[in-house]
Amino acid sequence: MAEEEKTAEAAPKKGGKLKLIIILVVALIILGGGGFLAYKLFLAPKAGGEHGAETEKKEVTAPSNEVGMLYPLETFIVNMADNDGSRYLKVTIQLELDKTEKLKEELDKRVPQLRDAILTILSAKTYEEISSAQGKLILKQEILRRLNSLLPFGAITNIYFTEFVSQ
Repeated sequence: MAEEEKTAEAAPKKGGKLKLIIILVVALIILGGGGFLAYKLFLAPKAGGEHGAETEKKEVTAPSNEVGMLYPLETFIVNMADNDGSRYLKVTIQLELDKTEKLKEELDKRVPQLRDAILTILSAKTYEEISSAQGKLILKQEILRRLNSLLPFGAITNIYFTEFVSQ
């Protein structure tokens, strides 16, 4: 009879642990979702500049089979943001432009500004962030958004990495 009491007491403890695990998982999901929502609403970079000022939004066209005019930039070489500082990134980029007249002339005037924006983005990346195909796509989108925010008219529709070496 003493053995029956021990097994009867052990069963609720296992069920209690399972309930606790389920409660913790649900709480983590809720907190994670709330954190993600808070990031998207309050902390994510806003389009329209560094100060969140609302400006006229530029529409980037969907990719098509027709390639727009390409604007080559000189090669970028930056130290990456890894802890030991020994990794570097070498990237050559070409910008695909929309069909706006005079956009090339505007880019010619803004080369230092464009290079500064790209250098700032590239040097803030770690090897882990850019080593995968998805990381490179995210990097392209980040550069695209930043460069388009600098342009008063027209838009860069795509970015092509023609050289991408990380070491």
